[in-house]
Amino acid sequence: MSKLLIRQARPGDSDALKMLLDNSWRTHWGPHVNPEGRARYDREMPAHGYVEACLGSFVVAERDGRIAGMYHLDGDYLHAIHVAVDDIGSGVGSALMAEAEADGAARLDVRAFNSRARAFYTARGWRETEERDDVEMGTRVRSIIMVKG
Repeated sequence: MSKLLIRQARPGDSDALKMLLDNSWRTHWGPHVNPEGRARYDREMPAHGYVEACLGSFVVAERDGRIAGMYHLDGDYLHAIHVAVDDIGSGVGSALMAEAEADGAARLDVRAFNSRARAFYTARGWRETEERDDVEMGTRVRSIIMVKG
């Protein structure tokens, strides 16, 4: 496997990031959202607006010239971390999370249904501190607040 480069996102990464986030949402969150929520996602394409608004704050993992993952940190709050579906289990998530933690990540929230992510964070020393009602594309869900340490 080739070397992984962790770097700031660049304008040329925009389309690849939109595709990565769309695929991540459809794979991990879409199955937990009602059909109306999935249709709403298709209409609104929120990942595209997110990339356009926050690209300058993203850090990406690049392998073989393609974007394999990303994170978005604001202060100590980790807004997002996503790994390309084909790269799950390859170390991309661990490399991104190590970088985010080194950059000060100390708080995040994760959907309660995302057991794989919750286990990943817990194994890295994060702990669940609160659970709350939330909404994802019009579907009621639960979110877990986690803190480092």
